[in-house]
Amino acid sequence: MSRIYGLSGSGMDVDAIVKSLMTAQRASSAGLTQKKTVLEWKKTAYNSIYTDISNFRNSVFNYKLGATLNPKAVSSSNTSVATATALADAGNISHSLVVSQLADGVKLTSSSTITTGATGTIATQLGVAATAFDITVKNGTATKTITVDPSTMTLNDLVSKINSSGTNVQASYDTTLDRFFLSTTNSGSTAGISLSGNSNANDFIAKLKLGMTMTSSTDSAVPPVTTYTHTSGNGKDAQFTLDGQALTQSSNKFTIASVVYNLTSTTPYTNIQDPNDSTKTILGQQATTIAVTSDIDKTVANIKSLVESYNTILASLNAKLDEARYSSYLPLTDDQKSSMSDDDITAWNVKAKSGMLYHDTTLNSLVTSMRNAFANPVTGITGQYTSTASIGFSTGAYTEKGKLYLDETKLRTAITNDPTVLTKVFATVGTTTTVDGKTKANTQTQGIAARLYDTLQATMDILSTKSGTTATATTDTKSDIAKQMAEYTKRIAAAKVRDDDMESAYYAKFNAMETAFSKLSKQSSWLSQQLG
Repeated sequence: MSRIYGLSGSGMDVDAIVKSLMTAQRASSAGLTQKKTVLEWKKTAYNSIYTDISNFRNSVFNYKLGATLNPKAVSSSNTSVATATALADAGNISHSLVVSQLADGVKLTSSSTITTGATGTIATQLGVAATAFDITVKNGTATKTITVDPSTMTLNDLVSKINSSGTNVQASYDTTLDRFFLSTTNSGSTAGISLSGNSNANDFIAKLKLGMTMTSSTDSAVPPVTTYTHTSGNGKDAQFTLDGQALTQSSNKFTIASVVYNLTSTTPYTNIQDPNDSTKTILGQQATTIAVTSDIDKTVANIKSLVESYNTILASLNAKLDEARYSSYLPLTDDQKSSMSDDDITAWNVKAKSGMLYHDTTLNSLVTSMRNAFANPVTGITGQYTSTASIGFSTGAYTEKGKLYLDETKLRTAITNDPTVLTKVFATVGTTTTVDGKTKANTQTQGIAARLYDTLQATMDILSTKSGTTATATTDTKSDIAKQMAEYTKRIAAAKVRDDDMESAYYAKFNAMETAFSKLSKQSSWLSQQLG
């Protein structure tokens, strides 16, 4: 609302006067807003670094694992018989395998069509009594009793109940073939299907024509209760000879000595060399060779990936630490923006936001610790390879600020000479000490991955305390920056109230002055009239 006074004859632009009087006062309040904005920018910068560190830390964890540092390559001389993979601690040796029988479960199928009446409920379709009964489904040690109501349930309803019974028994009903199917989802000699219940259950199970063997037992209750049990045969174990030893397993996929075997067929009979006479052949089974070796190509690729990730985050940290800070470029106020173009505002903000983490002590400490983690040897391990330098790691020129380089040839040589070298250098747990009841790792005895992982976690803890883990203070009220921002919010609100009160007081004074001028003008006019 315009407040230009003049009715009294003063002709003063009160709005302009008050605005001028309030300029210095509002500048002080704007300063509080600018300081809060700088904190918001710094919190955002910290959060971005926190996220980068967290992601890098997650990837570093993999380099504490044998699967990353010592992956294995496994070949099979006959993949139609068996394939295999190997865990990191599997020995680099070849195994001889002859498969004589595959593991199998139980499969039951109706011997002929089962429907005797109209399709619908079990009672009408199979011609059984409509009275509800219980059936106990058993497979090995797994057992479940389900209730069947022939008057309301269909065969598909029963299928659903069996499949959700948790007994590893799978059921299905084919309407086209009009046959019922039961099978075990597990295999081995302990797998087998048992269905039991009272006489109504017995009648129903018989109508399924699954070829199960029925037995009955009567207890001594009064009146006595007879239970009818229908059982299938058992499944089969896998039978094979591994490195000359006859063994069995309940599944075709199993792990022995850290090698994971997957049997796909029995070993065929063919003409093989007579073990007693090299000039003759006999009908026999040619053993499948499962050869385990170190996968050096994959190992080197994994280490190269670590170097790339390390260099990426190191470059990001160094860039933030060296980013110029333009202290004279403060966040723009609304009044300042109103007189600037969009391009000018963008250019200004680029400089205003620059250098939020310039020479930050926490990040400086992290960079130093990261570089030391790779540079220092691992004490406590013996042999030719006790440091990253010994297996091909190096840093560039001083101006590259710790960038890592990898000599692949040197690394391959080290792995060939000692397949466990990376596990030693990177994954060694190290020793610990206890001080004041707290356990602390001895950094020098830790592997590189353990050092990095702990260092990154320590920095994340510091950043969490300093700036929280989110970019805004909406959900963060406990970090140091969030508390400072909250304090600025209070001061800004108080300053606004104070400024508004002061502005109102100025206007009140000018209103009083204008009223006085008006009265004086009226009195002067009256006197002039009286005096002619």
